[in-house]
Amino acid sequence: MKITGVEMHILENKTDYGIQDDASDSRGPKYTMMLKVHTDEGITGIADSDSHPHIVKAMIEAPIYLPSFCEGLQHAVIGENPFEYERIWSKMYQSSFYHGRRGAALHAMSVIDIAIWDIIGKLCNQPVSVMLGGRNHERITAYASTLFRSTPEKMKEAVEKYRGLGFKAMKFGWGVVRDDPRLAVKLVEAARMEAGDEMDIMIDGMWTADVKLAVQIINELKAFQVFFVEEPLISDNLAGYRKLSQAVDVRIACGEQLAGLYEYKQLIDEGDVDIIQPDLSRAGGLTEARKLVTMAEQAGKLVIPHAWTSDVLTAASLHLNSFQTNPVFQEFCTNDTPLSRELVRNPLVLEQDGTLLVPKGPGLGIELDERAIARHAVEHLIIS
Repeated sequence: MKITGVEMHILENKTDYGIQDDASDSRGPKYTMMLKVHTDEGITGIADSDSHPHIVKAMIEAPIYLPSFCEGLQHAVIGENPFEYERIWSKMYQSSFYHGRRGAALHAMSVIDIAIWDIIGKLCNQPVSVMLGGRNHERITAYASTLFRSTPEKMKEAVEKYRGLGFKAMKFGWGVVRDDPRLAVKLVEAARMEAGDEMDIMIDGMWTADVKLAVQIINELKAFQVFFVEEPLISDNLAGYRKLSQAVDVRIACGEQLAGLYEYKQLIDEGDVDIIQPDLSRAGGLTEARKLVTMAEQAGKLVIPHAWTSDVLTAASLHLNSFQTNPVFQEFCTNDTPLSRELVRNPLVLEQDGTLLVPKGPGLGIELDERAIARHAVEHLIIS
């Protein structure tokens, strides 16, 4: 069996990223990529990318600069047997030595790798979780992933909304706390007042260079039983994360911006955060994340995958969660945009107990809605 081609669709939202006071929910990134990997046996793997799609596209389609050392990833993938996923991963990594190795090159590798695992599952008529080595869980508790509202009153309205939808947990990020991290305290206080003790609350995007300010704010947030605080510092500030993690009792989470095991090992060893958050479409795909789960478990860390695009990436993340020994949450993006909700024919649905079922079908267990893909596509490229 051989890989015969790579197909890329760049899709466009008609709305910009963010949230407005009159919006029903947050709105996702302007663009996304849907990628397909084709084989000579008619099996196609799919994946979407939470990275800049135009840059990912360039990383895949680029011509050869130096053979097997500095070239587009197409040259490392086409003609290979998808079952040799480790060989393909290593070839892609070597092919980006001069122009990448990490960053955007690894993002492009990640989306190809996820599609390859989808192929493997489909060929074996098994879910990806089984092919990873163990389908240990059938459902994962979901948290509504959204942006901070601008006032305490609107935070209460949001909590009421997510409770009504059946969520048992929610995460608010970015928005007004990006400009003034201190606002997080009164906004989270309002959310907890509305939620009572029924729901878990997490927050994200409280970026600051001031570790002591982060310590002060997080210590105040402790009173409102925040399950974790995500990326209160920039992700490269490993020394700051170690100081912060040792100074507070609230769990500290980080990792969605990282790529590859080398960076995650640094985060675990030097940053000593409590929760590792790989985005499969940036972290190195399922091949790398499977190893990360073992590394994190051995270090006593939790792994909660980041997923903020469509149901395709969420499905891949559910399979990784199913593989884990002790999964905690599945991020479930609540974006009010078609690129989040309309791209698959069998969308993921929140269960009455606040969980998402791990797809049981072959591969990722998700089927694209080709009409929706065509409707939102602004660029389309097939490489064979």
